[in-house]
Order: sequence, then structure tokens, then C-alpha cells
Amino acid sequence: MKRTVFAAALNHQSQIEAWAAAFQQPPYQHPPQHPVWFIKPRNTWRSHRDTVGLPAGEQVYSGATLAVVIGETARKVSAEKAREVIAGYALANELSLAEESFYRPAIKAKCHDGFCPIGEIAVLPDVSALQIITEVNGEVRDCWNTADLRRGATELIASLSEFSTLQPGDVILLGTPQQRVAIHAGDVVTIKAAGLPELSNPFSDSAPPMEQLSGQPTLFALGLNYADHASELDFKAPEEPLVFIKAANTLTGDHSVSVRPDDVEYMHYEGELVVVMGKTARRVSRDNALDYVAGYTLCNDYAVRDYLENYYRPNLRVKSRDTLTPLREAIVRPSALPDPHNLALKTFVNGELRQSGNTRDMVFDIPFLIAWLSEFLTLQPGDMIATGTPKGLADVRPGDEVVVEIEGVGRLTNRIVSEQQFEDSLK
Repeated sequence: MKRTVFAAALNHQSQIEAWAAAFQQPPYQHPPQHPVWFIKPRNTWRSHRDTVGLPAGEQVYSGATLAVVIGETARKVSAEKAREVIAGYALANELSLAEESFYRPAIKAKCHDGFCPIGEIAVLPDVSALQIITEVNGEVRDCWNTADLRRGATELIASLSEFSTLQPGDVILLGTPQQRVAIHAGDVVTIKAAGLPELSNPFSDSAPPMEQLSGQPTLFALGLNYADHASELDFKAPEEPLVFIKAANTLTGDHSVSVRPDDVEYMHYEGELVVVMGKTARRVSRDNALDYVAGYTLCNDYAVRDYLENYYRPNLRVKSRDTLTPLREAIVRPSALPDPHNLALKTFVNGELRQSGNTRDMVFDIPFLIAWLSEFLTLQPGDMIATGTPKGLADVRPGDEVVVEIEGVGRLTNRIVSEQQFEDSLK
């Protein structure tokens, strides 16, 4: 079973060349210094021969790539040791809409239903110079070689496992060239590479609904969803939701610890109300959106701002590090919380009130968020939406106790530890 599908952007030399001039301009300022990651959530997963529905009015592009499948737990693995944690490889189609920016989260371009078919796994001794071929209706339309990737499979595993513990079943998509293949309803796209089972998918104006999807629930998170928090960071409130995805490795529970990296200047909490979906939601209206909610809980979505780069901001090195998202397991039913848009939210550090806000100040309320997301992806039971944090951020350091409290929902307590303390606890 797949767990988390990570994907590397800007990992092909042709992309770096195409964007070279833009990388010297705001908001980028310089080329990416580290791998640029995004996540393909479970609504995007499909298999060989599954029909993929194309969104109306959008041009979709095929992105043939190689997927590396993790076979055992990988934490802080070196590139030299990375081969030992690989179960095998598969072909994948990292479908996308056209992208004109790598600045903000890529969810609307990358996360439509069916936008990540993955083929069957096979073992290959060497993938450093593998030709990836794309055929459309039997005609070769593209061919590229993994030798042109900036970082290969082992380098990407090493980079990702430095802050994100990989588990058996996790998948890493290695990237695509700048030039992609446009596809249309009626096309059959087949991806081939020597030694791997081919991946073939028909495309249609519509596709059979996928009501029950495997995999762990997705945690969608909101950036800058309180106007006072946006102003605190010198941003304007967004004109549409800034949604990114949290990887499973980052989640912990109540009374857990969160690790502050040893080399950073500023790591801050973000107390947030979390919406838990109770029913499959696809193209839900705003008026009916709350009917799909199973309940509410809360999380603390820590961020390490030292690691922020202006690529798919906020990136995984900032937000999806091990232990950085304590989440309260208990769910408060909607009947016990008649108005989720008028709740006091407070965060205490060592007993001192440091953050105080109210959910009525969200830029985008809960019905809007459910309707907006479900317009282009299917929300599944158990999926969650962390709705953002109000003003009042502050640095936290090892030894600090942080408590998030939301009126009517509950309290969430955790403690900050150093890397050394955490490593010692694992021995």
C-alpha cells in the first residue's frame, strides 16, 4: 500500500535552464539550493489501465517519470546507503496543469483526481541512464533520460530522509523535463522503460468515481488564512486559499515532543482548528459543505522559518519535518460545536499566553474551503483541513512547553526538544 507520494520539482536540467532568468528575479531571488518537493495526495493515485478524467476547460500535460519505492524505514540515510532501502522502481505519470510559477503551493496544478497513475514495481540494478518513453495512441511523443536529472534516486532519498522519516510503501517521483506532452480526451498514454512494466492509461472527459481510496488520510493545511497573521509576516491576505499538504511523518499526538533543529534561529508554533471529513465530498456546494464534516480537532503546525525558500512556499523542509505537527486524536462532533466560526484560539508557552485569536477572523471559512477543494479533488472520509493560525507567533526552544487551546474543542500539549535529546531518546 502506498503511504506518501513525494515528488521532486525542478530536478531536470532542462527546467533549470528554462527558468534560469526567472530565478534571479523576485520572488525567487536565486535558484533552489535544495530539492523542491511537493506531495501527490491519495485522490491522485491511479493504477495501470485506470481511466483518468480530465478537468473541463483545462489543458492537462503528461509527465512521464520514474518512481522509486521505499522498502524499509529510512531515516537520515546517506546517498551511499540509500540503495539498501529501495524496494524497486515503477513508471509513473505525474500529470499537471501548466505552471507559470513555483512560488506558491502547487495543489491546483498537481492534485486533481487521477493526476498520479503509478505502474507495477520491478527491481532494476541501475537507473542512472534509463530512457523514459511516452507514447500517445501508439505514437512516440517524448523520450528523455534519467542521466539528465540534477539529483538521482539515492541523492533524493538522502535529502528527504534527512528531515522526513520514510516508511515502506512511500514513493518518490524523480522529476520530469520542462517539455511535457499535452493530452486530450480519447487519448491513451503509455509510458515505457527497459526492464519496467509499462504504464498505460486512457483519458476521458469523465471517469468512474473512486469512492473508496486506499492510503492514509490527507492533511491539507492553510497558509495565511487569518488576515492579522498575514500582516504579521508582511503579506497581504491571499485572494484564494494557499493550501499545502502535510506528510504523514510529521504527525504526532497529544503530550508528544517536537524537535527543534540545532542550527536554526526561528521555529514557531501555529495553533489551528482542524476540520475532519466524514463523507466523500466531490463538487460540494458551500451551502451544503458542513453536512460532510465528521467533527473538529486541533493541531500545532510548527514551522522552521530558517529553511524557507521561495519554491512551492512553504516547502517541506519548513513544514513536513518529523514530529512538527502534533494533532489531537479526539474529535468533537458538529452537534457539540454549533458555530465553528466563533471560537477563541489561544497558545501558551510555559504557561504564558502568547497567541490569542478567534476563528471568526479566518479569511476563508470552512464551507468555502470544503467547496473550493472539492471542486478539483475528491475529499475522503478522514481527510483533514487545518484552517490556519492567527497572529501571535514566537520562537520556541528546547524545554518549552506549548499548549494550544480552542474553545469547545480541547487542549493540545507538547514539549520542544533538541535534536540531541531526541536522538538520545531513540537509543
